[in-house]
Amino acid sequence: MDSFFGIGAPELILILLLAGLVMGPQRIGQAARWLGKTTAQLQSISRRFMRQLNAELASADENGDLKGAMDDIQALRRQVNDLRQELASSAMKPLQEGKAALQEGKAVLKESESIVLPSPPLAPPSNKENRIAPPALSQQLPNLVDVPDDPE
Repeated sequence: MDSFFGIGAPELILILLLAGLVMGPQRIGQAARWLGKTTAQLQSISRRFMRQLNAELASADENGDLKGAMDDIQALRRQVNDLRQELASSAMKPLQEGKAALQEGKAVLKESESIVLPSPPLAPPSNKENRIAPPALSQQLPNLVDVPDDPE
């Protein structure tokens, strides 16, 4: 152990020397005895705690509680992984169908750009006497004119 609360060995020796000078020889003995008793009590409490903890772990292991719990946890992990894979695969099918529909829609749109729609026929005049027969379909469509690009 390099340091205890940021105090290294040289600092600890210095603190003990200063405490010895301040307390005097009689009080140093009392402080050392008190420190020894307190340390022994803490070690005793620590050992009892460790024994009790080990006994509890051993009894739980003998009953198979820990092993059963670990098996249950592993089974749950497998189920979660299976559900995750099932969810991913079930989401992929509609996604692929959507992509296919999108591609089909793009193809139909590209085909529809080359189709020229006829203009609607002219509305008949409201006066029955002055009715004129609608012109033929070829007469309704204007001729396409090739216009060169304007350089400006």
